[in-house]
Amino acid sequence: MKKSQITTILAGMALASAASLAHATAFTSTSPTGLDVTTVGASTVGGIVFDAVGTNTNEVVSQTAASSLFIGFADTGSPTAYQGNPFTIGIQTGFDSSITSQLGGGLTGLAIRFTLFDGDSAAGNFDDNGDLTLLVNGIAAGVWDGVNAENTDGLGAAGGAGFSGGGFRDNLLDTGWFYISDATTLQNIFDSIVATEQVVFQIQDVDPYDNYYDFTQGIDASLIDVGQGPGVIPGEPGNNVPEPGTLALLGLGAFAAAVRRKKA
Repeated sequence: MKKSQITTILAGMALASAASLAHATAFTSTSPTGLDVTTVGASTVGGIVFDAVGTNTNEVVSQTAASSLFIGFADTGSPTAYQGNPFTIGIQTGFDSSITSQLGGGLTGLAIRFTLFDGDSAAGNFDDNGDLTLLVNGIAAGVWDGVNAENTDGLGAAGGAGFSGGGFRDNLLDTGWFYISDATTLQNIFDSIVATEQVVFQIQDVDPYDNYYDFTQGIDASLIDVGQGPGVIPGEPGNNVPEPGTLALLGLGAFAAAVRRKKA
């Protein structure tokens, strides 16, 4: 690859990132913990954003790449290994002891963001009324129709359908945040992460295999495709400045992805 090609790729990536931030909505970008996740490298829509606040107020944020997530019916979709009931939306690895040890032995809050096209869990859709439950490492963490979601386009600009008032809607691209504050649930999730060093996100359906899900939509750029492993943000939740090393590593991963695509 020529130097001029590399420069063009990097410039294009910077413009795409700036454009997505310019169109970002406060709702999709801001975790219920108060943190603007775009300040630590996450996209405004797309993928799975995991934002955990430790008992010592340290905050761990990760983003699972949209391209790695589930698409299709629960019994026939892709990746094949994710099929079933519950079916797996995605898996975030990298939660080794160097990360979990920074959380003070437990959690005081956990926010998880999903971007989903055609969720069918809003009022009047066939999977509302508690049909769908989010599982985090097998632990029930909330129902999908209990989550307010905002309609956006694929770059994160607010869409014409506004907010759902609860649930992810039929034939729309919606993004919403789960927030877990129950002490027992939080401790169980934390203990499971320590034991497995990963987070598995799943949906349990009371009447499975009747809906098509697409978790792969959102910002189709290198940052979201690369995803980012968990990183620790010290200090008070919602009042953090991203660490330069975190952003530098994320940028390096984005560059590598761009080079691979150019060669393909």
